[in-house]
Amino acid sequence: MVHDRQLSLDDVSNHRKLSSRLSSVHSLDRHSPRHNTRLHEILGQGGGAWLLRKLWDKIQKAYVISVFAALYAPIAILVLFSFNEGVTVGARRIGSTVVWNGFSTEWYVKLLNTPAIWSSLVNSSTIAVVTSTLSAVLGTISAYAVVRYDFKGKTLFYVFMLVPIIIPEITEALSLLLFYVTFGVKLGLHTIVIGHATFCISFVFTVVKARLADYDRSLEEAALSLGATPIQTFVKVTLPILAPGILAGTLLAFTQSFDDLIKASFTTGAGVITLPMLIFSKIKFGVSPEINAVATITLLVSGSLALLSYKISSRS
Repeated sequence: MVHDRQLSLDDVSNHRKLSSRLSSVHSLDRHSPRHNTRLHEILGQGGGAWLLRKLWDKIQKAYVISVFAALYAPIAILVLFSFNEGVTVGARRIGSTVVWNGFSTEWYVKLLNTPAIWSSLVNSSTIAVVTSTLSAVLGTISAYAVVRYDFKGKTLFYVFMLVPIIIPEITEALSLLLFYVTFGVKLGLHTIVIGHATFCISFVFTVVKARLADYDRSLEEAALSLGATPIQTFVKVTLPILAPGILAGTLLAFTQSFDDLIKASFTTGAGVITLPMLIFSKIKFGVSPEINAVATITLLVSGSLALLSYKISSRS
């Protein structure tokens, strides 16, 4: 601690000395021979390393800013142009995603009056709710079994629980479709739910398992010693402690299901369209403010749930 403090004081002292020396250089005429000679003397006295550190710090900051700009600037533009005012061409009302015509909420109003949007939104919400519920139950039971019990094939079971996260989504979607076709399963909302649940269980499993790893089992032992049954102990002691982790995993599963396009496209039935599928079908004919508005709503729902899941996980 003393050594680190001494180093920091030395750095401050060197910084002040270098600033004083550089001030003396600036006071000289830039075209004077003494200017260049004095500058070389200062850089030779350790000032060069300090200048390189400052330059490296600025490069790092510029890199971080550029990365965040590349990630979030397109999203910001998408949201901005979803409020772009349209123009009337003939009998049609069209909008631009390049030229800003003014602020307007007409595209959101148009969405409210489009039955296809509402139908796809209901489908996506229904699938996500059922999927997240199944994932919460099965993922929690699986995590509890892996952490608390020793059984044959435990390591293999643990690996299989993580496989849906590891393998490419297109591979999983195609295998699900081949499974349904082989066994003659009629495609529809239920097949999408099954496909999403097999993927989302892994997220709940991972979150709850991490929660169980830090769990103090002495609380359960105390409840059992006071006369509580194993079921009462699980319901009144274990489950409330695991609740934040379960809820965080459930919200994450809901977000993954609500945003999914690939598995839904492979496993959907006739007439069943989810919101991501609707956006994808519309974008084939070009990007419009209406599509930006739909994407903004999806982004708002997914982002809010992801943020809520993160806060719950952090507090737990």
